Amino acid sequence: MKKYRGRLLLTCIITLLPMVVGLILWKRLPETMATHWGANNEANGWSSKEFVVFGMPVILMLLHLLAVGVTMTDPKKRNIGNRMFGILFWIVPVVSWFALMTMYLSALGSEMNIGLVVNILVGAVFIIVGNYLPKNKQNYSVGIKLPWTLDDEENWNKTNRLSGYLFIISGFVFIVNVFS
Repeated sequence: MKKYRGRLLLTCIITLLPMVVGLILWKRLPETMATHWGANNEANGWSSKEFVVFGMPVILMLLHLLAVGVTMTDPKKRNIGNRMFGILFWIVPVVSWFALMTMYLSALGSEMNIGLVVNILVGAVFIIVGNYLPKNKQNYSVGIKLPWTLDDEENWNKTNRLSGYLFIISGFVFIVNVFS
């Protein structure tokens, strides 16, 4: 854990930094802000300004700490590739920035295609994870963890290789969906 303390601190700070942006924009933000959009790009979920600016970054940081903490306590964490471990550290901070900046811009009246932002972000995450998924050895945190994949190394390798291809294809489907 000490080895990753600096990276964990940095990613937690980056996850919380949208609070600073929210404070800078505070007087311009409306009291109620859209926090959920339907498939038709119409806002259909609302939260208070306080919850968006303070609550959401804190919840995302707690989610980040949980994901990293669970992975760090994995008895086979040495089998998780360094790149995949790096991805684990950066997914939530990147999502935090994209999500909160999108909410702030929408609240300030910017015309946003939420579907475009979400599909590209999710597609990129799927492509990146799919690329590194097959490179991990058996572990209890990252990969397709089923009883039969955890029991047999060859099954683990084949399952995660196929899953990697499917993740990449799914990522491209998300991105192509933007243009349909």
